[in-house]
Amino acid sequence: MNRPAILVVDDEERNIKLLKAMLSLENYELKEARNGEEALDLVARNEPDLILLDVMMPGLDGFEVCRRIKQSEKTRIIPVVMVTALREREHRIRALEAGADDFISKPVDQTELFLRVKSLLRIKTYHDDLRRNYSELADMHAQLRELEKAKEGLTHMVIHDLNSPLMAISSVIQLVLMEKENFSEKQVRFLQTSLDQCHDLNQQIQSLLDIHRMEEAKLKPQREETDMAGMVKEILSQFASRALLKKIDLSFDFIKPVPPVQMDHDLISRVVSNLLSNAIRYTPAGGSIQGSVDYLSEKGPLLICVRDTGPGLEPQYHERIFNKFEQVSMKKAGVTVGMSGVGLTFCKMAVEAHGGRIWVESDGQGKGCAFNVEIPV
Repeated sequence: MNRPAILVVDDEERNIKLLKAMLSLENYELKEARNGEEALDLVARNEPDLILLDVMMPGLDGFEVCRRIKQSEKTRIIPVVMVTALREREHRIRALEAGADDFISKPVDQTELFLRVKSLLRIKTYHDDLRRNYSELADMHAQLRELEKAKEGLTHMVIHDLNSPLMAISSVIQLVLMEKENFSEKQVRFLQTSLDQCHDLNQQIQSLLDIHRMEEAKLKPQREETDMAGMVKEILSQFASRALLKKIDLSFDFIKPVPPVQMDHDLISRVVSNLLSNAIRYTPAGGSIQGSVDYLSEKGPLLICVRDTGPGLEPQYHERIFNKFEQVSMKKAGVTVGMSGVGLTFCKMAVEAHGGRIWVESDGQGKGCAFNVEIPV
């Protein structure tokens, strides 16, 4: 273990010898400087662990030397103890303003010197350990970020490559369904379920791709005049058969007429689709899903709500459920949640990109959920 290095700065030889003699009983590496310029040069070349600095010196006095040491990002953490015969209050204030960490009055008491030096060296050691640990953590964080980027790049590539075969499967099923009169009702139902699953998987793929683009700030809302009634009608037509298969009562009401509003039609349409898909998946057969759109005034905001009679959600998960892949850990904990860990994250990012917010309300397990979206328009 390296010995703590202490720099003694004084323009008088006898004072340097006295301080070094007092400290020689301890295992310190003692260095000396006869003036301010020499002290600054030594500090710059080889940082000591502590400086005992005389105040009254020709040329650069102790106040100025201390000020320069404390102004440097590299040396500011070095403890500086002002050794002074000056006892006036204004001199101590000047020393504090210069950044001094402590004072020792002349004539120097050896016990006091030992205690002050040991205390400041202990603090310096803690600070050095923290700085070293911080540096190591920063390096580890940088490495993790590089690994994360590589992983995200690979994930993005794999997800993108999945899109083509999925579209091919979906197209084949649609072609088969065009001749559904050649199949039994049960076979048609299976084919329709497969097509719905392809649609869900495609939604998840698009959500992952868009999350990646939004995280990279490469996807921004393209606002255009949007007919909410037309959008909702189109979305309901996509989910009507799925709701019917589970005998779920699916409805969507407009609290009041909504004029055309400025928003990204594709992003918000997918937000509503994600919420409806999630609700249908986790609402038991014979349950109900009620959607609503409300427009508080000509200046908004627009309020969209999707309420289901599904398994519900405990309050401690109301915010966590929107975090990327958080649903995976929640499922491991036995919490019934929808989507695969990205759908609600996409919804949150898409809504917040519009300057809005999304939140969930639920009275707990078994009491259903209400997902609310508020968008300023």
